[in-house]
Amino acid sequence: MSNLALIQPQRVDFDTTQATDWLDGLPMIGTPGLGGMVAGAANIGNGALTVASIAAGTTYGAHVVAVTAVAGGLAYISATDPNGIATGQGVVGVPLYAAGINLLLTPGATAFAVGDSFAIAVVPQPVDLTGLVFDLDARQSVGEATIALQATSGGLSPAIANGGPLGVIAMAVARATMARLPVKAEGYPYGITATDPATGLRVPAFYGLIHHTAVPAQIGQGA
Repeated sequence: MSNLALIQPQRVDFDTTQATDWLDGLPMIGTPGLGGMVAGAANIGNGALTVASIAAGTTYGAHVVAVTAVAGGLAYISATDPNGIATGQGVVGVPLYAAGINLLLTPGATAFAVGDSFAIAVVPQPVDLTGLVFDLDARQSVGEATIALQATSGGLSPAIANGGPLGVIAMAVARATMARLPVKAEGYPYGITATDPATGLRVPAFYGLIHHTAVPAQIGQGA
């Protein structure tokens, strides 16, 4: 089974010219993963935090798990996201699901105290794109059927490079092809889709505008 469902569309605009090859890398296609954990420097308890999994769609950044109360032999905890919004409440020793993060705070030899905290870094991890085919389709204008430019990572002469496990793709369109594309500084609307050949399923990966000028000196000048 491919990682097609993990791909979320990203907007990227390009500046291209008739005088040069189109060689541009695109941002990494990523999914949330564990970047690391750190215990608060002033923690009293010496228990451990473990993260079992992080779901797709989890907010990137530092999530904080903190002890908020100790009563009746239980230590109560809360989790907040990078924006400071509460995402879950639980107790030490019991698994907690907080906004996509499955975590467990285990007690140690020294009991936790109110204010003890841990930070969990959620960072992008590359999606393995191996086996997927990427296709670019640029139109004359939004909603218009006329095709201005096409490129693919498939076939014998691919114009899109697929980085596989690195989670990246890159444009590699020859200068001869770009020279035939009429100048359009305001931009051609485009979309890049990812297809799983085994199932035929297709999802959007990138979209935006291709600002195309005659020579590099005209880039950004609206000419």
